[in-house]
Amino acid sequence: MKSEERPGDDTMNFYDGFMKGFEESSLKRERKKLIPRAHGNVLEIGAGTGANLKYYDFKKIKTLELTDRVIKNSLLQNLKKMEDKEKIKTRNIDVISLPYPDKVFDTVVFTLVFCSVVDVSMGIREVKRVLKDDGEVVFIEHVLPENVPLKYMFNFINPAWKIMANGCNLNRNFIHSFEEEEFKIKCLNKFGITVFISGCAVKAKV
Repeated sequence: MKSEERPGDDTMNFYDGFMKGFEESSLKRERKKLIPRAHGNVLEIGAGTGANLKYYDFKKIKTLELTDRVIKNSLLQNLKKMEDKEKIKTRNIDVISLPYPDKVFDTVVFTLVFCSVVDVSMGIREVKRVLKDDGEVVFIEHVLPENVPLKYMFNFINPAWKIMANGCNLNRNFIHSFEEEEFKIKCLNKFGITVFISGCAVKAKV
């Protein structure tokens, strides 16, 4: 395991504390189902504390790049315990500007990331650029729910939430943004009263 940047502080913030209950009730199940799909050369965006690490099938993985805007100490500590750490590299990176050549990754993974990306379209375009033509994206995101009263509530509280939760937005329409950038959804699951979505996608046009 190699790290190119100094780690950052990982004291639990408001967002982490709030999401802890969802992690135990449903997010863990979705990670267990989807993350083992990753294969070949893998890029994970927004790796955080390393919640996905234990679900990777390293027999299918050649290399794994774990990236985030700031690599957390807890992620580095988790990596020290891993048997396959020689396959793993960590880098401080923002998804809107990925320092990789075109079409180098077989799988791109991100979980609960695009709620806080400043320019969603640019971030998705960067994912598309570095993904091989026959590659796959694996994702879990939280989005604006389909229930009308919940929509109103989420839109109403979003300005305050965004301040408290480090730039996280409650009212993103990730699937619409994804399909606008010419990705095709292969599998999709809505859960948590449609507040969360998970799935996999490929390039719609190659």
